[in-house]
Amino acid sequence: MENPVDPNATVLAPIETTEPVPAIKWGWLRALLFLPAGFLGVIIASIIAYFAYGVTSGEDMQAQIGTSDGIVIQGFQLLFTLITIYLFRRFIDRRSFCSLGFQSNRPYRRDLMVGMAMGAGLIGLVFVILRTIGSIAITDIQLPGSAFAIAVVVMMMVGIGEELVMRGYIQSNFMASMNKYIALLLTSFLFAGGHMLNPNASLLGLVNIILAGLMLGIYYVHKKNLWLPIGMHFTWNLFQGPVFGSQVSGVSFDSIISFEITGSDLLTGGSFGFEASIVTTGLMIAAIIALHLVYHPRIT
Repeated sequence: MENPVDPNATVLAPIETTEPVPAIKWGWLRALLFLPAGFLGVIIASIIAYFAYGVTSGEDMQAQIGTSDGIVIQGFQLLFTLITIYLFRRFIDRRSFCSLGFQSNRPYRRDLMVGMAMGAGLIGLVFVILRTIGSIAITDIQLPGSAFAIAVVVMMMVGIGEELVMRGYIQSNFMASMNKYIALLLTSFLFAGGHMLNPNASLLGLVNIILAGLMLGIYYVHKKNLWLPIGMHFTWNLFQGPVFGSQVSGVSFDSIISFEITGSDLLTGGSFGFEASIVTTGLMIAAIIALHLVYHPRIT
């Protein structure tokens, strides 16, 4: 016997949840439009640096990085980056700022620590390998002082700013309108393009920065979160320069360890730093594969 249907029963319509429609439909176009806007923010920060600190060139900027003025200059750059991303996210993407990849539950906070360990560990391994094969010779070790504390703050701001721009905004918008791996590759080429004018840039150095973009971005492809790449970017730069004494993408820092190069530029990276080393190439390829295998979604 069938149950009678109550004619007076209220039928609830299914609840529809829709995200706001972006002001610009195509994610790739949103990403490309962001580039000149972000560059304008850097110009504004440079103008402030000029009037406040007399910084007139890239070399002046690099000389200021290891000083207290460098914190202020980098702070202005990060501030204008944050403002630009917020405005694009609010009025163009019509999404929240935190949706760029700042989920804060426990697994993602743990991934921040994983990223920091990987950044320090990979650069540390490059240093150990080069030291073991005799391509570098340690000349001095000094206790960290105020310059190191400044470098920690500067590297933290650089890591946050660059990851917000490259992985958080550009890669996420590319991924919204094309294959996620193509989006990763395009973002990595743009990441390398931003380093082309760095001092002593070399072909292998730029190839390695493309690989660094893949390494930092492959986790974002799978998790859409920024904590691991921010942590890795921060310690990669910090340990490469202020700890182990290598140039960071061609820029020199006061460091705990000082060394002289005794091997070929192919192995050591020469005046561009460890990022132009063939040893770094191999380790980054291994790291990309490992990150992909660990964080790729499992089909159960």
